[in-house]
This record gives sequence, C-alpha cells and structure tokens, in this order.
Amino acid sequence: MRKSQARRPDRLVQIVKIAAFPVFALLALVLFKDKIAPKEMQLDGKGIKISFYLLQAAEHRDPTNKPPDSFPNARDIQATARRASSISLQGTRILWVDDNPQNEEYERQALGALGVQFVLAINTADALAQMSKLQFQLVITDFQRSDDFSGGYTLLEAIKAMSNPPPVIIYSSASTPSYEAEARGKGAFGETNQPELLFNMAIDAIKSRSSER
Repeated sequence: MRKSQARRPDRLVQIVKIAAFPVFALLALVLFKDKIAPKEMQLDGKGIKISFYLLQAAEHRDPTNKPPDSFPNARDIQATARRASSISLQGTRILWVDDNPQNEEYERQALGALGVQFVLAINTADALAQMSKLQFQLVITDFQRSDDFSGGYTLLEAIKAMSNPPPVIIYSSASTPSYEAEARGKGAFGETNQPELLFNMAIDAIKSRSSER
C-alpha cells in the first residue's frame, strides 16, 4: 500500500480508541439514528450490520486523524447502508489481494453482508494462480507490497492482458485525485483509501460487470 504520514499518539490511548469506537458508533446508530440522518434513512438489521462494519473499518484504517468522540461520516455511512440493504450479491466472488489481509477484515464483512464470497491472495503470483482456477466478478488489490513497491499496478497489467478481465479496484493507504486519475488511466475501475467509497465502488463494479453479460 502507499504509505501516508500520520501522527503517533500514545499507544495506550490509541488502543482504547480503537477498542471503544465501534461500540459507541453502533449505539449512536441505533439510539440516535433519527438525529444522525433523516427518517427515510432509518436502518433495518442488515443495514445496521453494514454500518457497524464500515464504521469499524473507517476507524481501524486511520484512527489518528479523527477526534476520539467523533463518528467518521456517520450520516453518509448510514445512507450507504440503507441503500445497500436491498441489494443481494449472492454468488459473487471477489479476489482480494493484500500481503496483510487481516487489515481489511471489516471491509470484507460489510460486503459479506450482501452475500459476497472472498478468495484471498498475498501477492501477484498467488492472485494469478487463483484466477487460473476460479472466475471472479471483481479484484480488489492493495498498491504496495513487501515484494513489489507497485504491486497493484503489476497485477492490473497482468489482468488487463486476459480475455474478458474482471474490473480491478486499488485499495491503497493513501489516495489523492492524482492517484485516482492515474489508476483509472492505467485501466483500474477506481482507486480509494476510504472503506465507504470502496464499498460503493465494489457494488458499482459488480453491477457493471453483470450488465456486460
């Protein structure tokens, strides 16, 4: 993944923030959903589950850039979860490529609530081996890996050379408009470092793939 600069708070404070945030976020969504978002955005059980995982993913991904008493994009995440509650992606298979796959557990759980199944790979060679055996509706890959500084682009080029390649999303630790434009210019469906944007982008990519058939 691309590395971004971040402050390094006291480790104990950071651990407490990470551990406590999802609990308070879920309580806020359930108890104060009328205040966080309009009534038409109220959530069913599936939507609450998606919101919970996306909130955890947002905090886990970059806990140092938010004050401890704030909820990252709670209104937008709730609206996203409500829209996604009516979507079923049963039978959809995503290849997720990252040399530290445990870092995206919450993002996969949010998409898993829609019925998505995942196959994990830790590098380009592993990913291509999986693609030789199985069909995927989408590939999500990190950008930088220990064995390849621009592994996301290496994989993207290999996939583009295939017949009927699936869309590829680059999920990096740093994202700017120039990074996004560069990734799209190279043929990626998109590039982001935000869990909520990744969630929406993945749904759009899968729908786009389905409409081509």
